[in-house]
Amino acid sequence: MASTVAMEASADACGMPYPGLTEVFPASGASTPGNAALFFAGHALSLDAVSVTVDGEPARLVAASDVPAAGYDLVARIEPPPGEGQAIVIEGSFCPDEGCEATRIELTAGAADTEAPPTPGGLSFDLYDYADSTPSSGSCESHSHLAWWVTAEGEAAGTGESPVIYTVEAFRDVSFTEPVFSTSRLTTDASVTMALHQTVDVLAGVDAPTALCFRATAVDAAGNVAGEAVHACRPCFYRKDPATAQPSSSRPSEPEWTEQDVYPGGTCDSGTEPGSGGGAGDGDEDEDAAVRGCSCRAAGERGPGGAGALGGAALALLACAARARRRKR
Repeated sequence: MASTVAMEASADACGMPYPGLTEVFPASGASTPGNAALFFAGHALSLDAVSVTVDGEPARLVAASDVPAAGYDLVARIEPPPGEGQAIVIEGSFCPDEGCEATRIELTAGAADTEAPPTPGGLSFDLYDYADSTPSSGSCESHSHLAWWVTAEGEAAGTGESPVIYTVEAFRDVSFTEPVFSTSRLTTDASVTMALHQTVDVLAGVDAPTALCFRATAVDAAGNVAGEAVHACRPCFYRKDPATAQPSSSRPSEPEWTEQDVYPGGTCDSGTEPGSGGGAGDGDEDEDAAVRGCSCRAAGERGPGGAGALGGAALALLACAARARRRKR
């Protein structure tokens, strides 16, 4: 996600956020594909008093319902889509009923982005089952017992390309028919890690490391959808606090993982046989190798160079081994 401008808050209480626009992506002055959505963050936002012109001619901002909000409060695109090189000016109050001052945003339209982003290259996660975290009264944090750090790996958006939004969904079953929760994140980087804090009831009585399977999909800000999903059902690292651990008034940070935290059968367990953990959503087994719990895409006989199934599996092993090493602290 692009850098966020934090709202003022009381030093001793979370309180209600102040009305107003706190972030725009892309930022004023940037260039963006003419058909890409624009993202607005803030509180009590509305487009009712906001106008847009393209090379001085009136246009419209319409809701971009085909693009996940990814934590933003308004997602809209310009209609009709501006052409390459045209000047975009968005101005007005994003919360006129609250007396918010007018904002002016200037952008330059790039060429339309019509190419789907690459399928995510892999998905892996770490899990921390910690002592009860009960934030103090007035805190902005919620009560929680567990946290998953889920990493989706892909390719960074190139020059003139739309940023990618990764959506991570949690399911109770390996056939992905029982959804539990989901979250989305917009990024211009090659990979993104999402911290997902939940209470113990989300486990439905199942051991934490095996309670959930995660699936990741990708769509770019222009609404182009990647062709496949990837998934993972076993953690790389897993740590559980002892029963004697004392509750905390704040959420713990991601641990400094060690070799003792490697989960048997998971992404970082070098003794696990290939095919034990995750993989691409609908791929053929001779083309997609699921290795040590992390989902890895590898070219099969139809891929560049005709590596074949054995070569593809070997490439996946190497890729997952490298990913596991990167995730170790």
